[in-house]
Amino acid sequence: MRYNLAGRENLEALFTGGGLAAGAVGLGIALAKRALGAVALPLAVGSGLVWLGRNLGESFVEIGGDTLRVKMGSLFDETIPLNDVARVKETQWNILGGLGVRTNLQNWVAVVSKTGPVADISFWRPIRLPVIRHIYHIRAQRLIVSPEHLDSFIADLQGRLRG
Repeated sequence: MRYNLAGRENLEALFTGGGLAAGAVGLGIALAKRALGAVALPLAVGSGLVWLGRNLGESFVEIGGDTLRVKMGSLFDETIPLNDVARVKETQWNILGGLGVRTNLQNWVAVVSKTGPVADISFWRPIRLPVIRHIYHIRAQRLIVSPEHLDSFIADLQGRLRG
């Protein structure tokens, strides 16, 4: 069963809007100072944020026959065997933790697109999960995700773990 990530549209709008704002403000400051060479940096930052917002693409958590797949556009796409999952429970995610792919650099990775109640998935053993895809990974004991219909997701995953 596929559960879209809750709040993905807000995260996409935040990146895209932030990118447009960064580019416009930087361009305005550079033009006011008549420093046309300085135009490149804000335009690059703005364009990067717009690109990131547009590339969140499909964002979901999917429980398959014997796997759990978590995808957040081009940022995160991992498939985990269900026999590696020990348990799942509800927890709270605070805005101070940030949105997107996050980590504490020790034992958890979060793929979150909203604050509030989220699912906290624990593993039997640490699993190699990306923080920056193809560049930086950690050995995570937990994965935190923010699916829509959280109660249904938790019940579905718990049912698969018992079965």
